[in-house]
Amino acid sequence: MAAQRRRPESLRVASWNLNSFAVRKPELQEFLSRLEIDVVALQETRLTEGMRAKIPGYVVYRQDRNGQGGGVAVAVKLGIDHYMLQVPQLDTIEAVAVGIRTSRYGEIAVASCYHPPGRTILDQDIEALLTDWNSRQLNRSGAALRRFLENTDNVEAIGPIEHTYDGKGRFAPDVLDIALLKAIPAATDITSLDEGTSDHNPVLLTMGALAPEGDIIVKRNTDWAGFKAAMQRSTAISRIETTDDLEAAVVSLETDIRTALKRSTTETREVRRVNYIGDIPLQAQQLIRDRRAARRRAMRTGAPEHRRVANQLSRRMKAALEEHRQEH
Repeated sequence: MAAQRRRPESLRVASWNLNSFAVRKPELQEFLSRLEIDVVALQETRLTEGMRAKIPGYVVYRQDRNGQGGGVAVAVKLGIDHYMLQVPQLDTIEAVAVGIRTSRYGEIAVASCYHPPGRTILDQDIEALLTDWNSRQLNRSGAALRRFLENTDNVEAIGPIEHTYDGKGRFAPDVLDIALLKAIPAATDITSLDEGTSDHNPVLLTMGALAPEGDIIVKRNTDWAGFKAAMQRSTAISRIETTDDLEAAVVSLETDIRTALKRSTTETREVRRVNYIGDIPLQAQQLIRDRRAARRRAMRTGAPEHRRVANQLSRRMKAALEEHRQEH
């Protein structure tokens, strides 16, 4: 008799632009195990037809480009009730999707999507940068996506406050990895995790029974001698003659510092479990949404009054969730 599949009450969904599945498979496996991820969406897997893509403890669904990078995949933890969704043929986006059956929120579709550079989306460039979802700048694609969201019911774009892309060359660190949510009944929160050797950070999306902020405890230890050696190997400042040269040099130096620090730092993470039984009260769910909006506004403006409002809402949200936890 087939084993009974589990329908989770809440979901821990991760998204990670790996920039090569084969290269980063060991750290991906460790990441999934340590954070107990239910579903992970992967981009830039760089897999081809003859390459294996097995992850112990997970079922993997993939869409390969078969050459010249790209590729997407979704991996679902063994035992979770799910099925593969058929994705229509798309001209400019690589995508693969699954449907997850949950006990509290019904069926939720999770898709991994990647838009390759150099192609167009909504007749615009690839990078949908807009401060509405915490990107540091505005471009035409971001404006086009915002217009789409404004004219589409029950769809929301969210991004973490922390950068998801480390930056490279003239490109500064920014939020390039975002989530589009359509009619999701669960309370959600999104965080960028500063770890891994890819130029993109993994992004964690918690759906359902949310723990208060700080449920992931991180302890870091930096080898400063190793950091110094890495900086000496990587930093080479070119001749600066114009303001453009100066700006490029600053961005390059920032990137070198981030890369050297990441490679010289080891960290341990502990997930602090807070179990909630029963539905989160509507008042607490509204506080979660209000706090998320306030954090986005504070990030955009940097205004002290906006930061105060965000901090006040965070305290109220934590108090409401703690009260709910104690009652159950």
